[in-house]
Amino acid sequence: MAVVYPSKEWLDELLRVVNSDEEYKRVAANWEGDYLVISEIDEAALKDFQNPKILRGFLSLVYAIPKERREKFKGTPAEVFLQKLGLSLDEDMDVDSLNYDELTKKVAEIKLDEVKGAALYIWLDFWHGEMRHAEPVAPGEKEDAKFKLSGPYAAFKEMIFKKIDPTTMIMQGKLKLQGDLAYMMRNIATVRKYNELQNSIEIDTDP
Repeated sequence: MAVVYPSKEWLDELLRVVNSDEEYKRVAANWEGDYLVISEIDEAALKDFQNPKILRGFLSLVYAIPKERREKFKGTPAEVFLQKLGLSLDEDMDVDSLNYDELTKKVAEIKLDEVKGAALYIWLDFWHGEMRHAEPVAPGEKEDAKFKLSGPYAAFKEMIFKKIDPTTMIMQGKLKLQGDLAYMMRNIATVRKYNELQNSIEIDTDP
């Protein structure tokens, strides 16, 4: 099943793929550690968000976060982005019911300087061969994650679409990793298997 990236559907498929893989359960049996993934909105994101499917995917992640936790976006550039679309953090949203013809026109008018610093936050929680959580989170949440992977949207898109493992992207300086790198190197088979599973997800590339 092809899914849009980024989207809640992509995260759900990632969770399913990892938890249904017996080899991952074996090689990751001793792994303990979660990731906070921070994808920063850049020019590539503003261009992609003019595609209704991709904008819907982005909004599906934002509005999957419960309303009381979405308040943590208030006062951030992400709130400015939503305001420019005429959307509110205070309301629950059926993202399938929105008028994407109008919303994508509004995205086209946004300048990066107006929303610089806006980001999408994803929490990936791994524990003894299981992926316990793959979900969007709000700013300031999960800051104590064992690892933090951050970078511009364009770098994450390159990783997902070109099936490049994150280690390569980090070595190229396109993504930044913070955390217990010695632990990661001791468990490199787990990391490689996860990367393989992430790359196995079919991405919807139709316009």
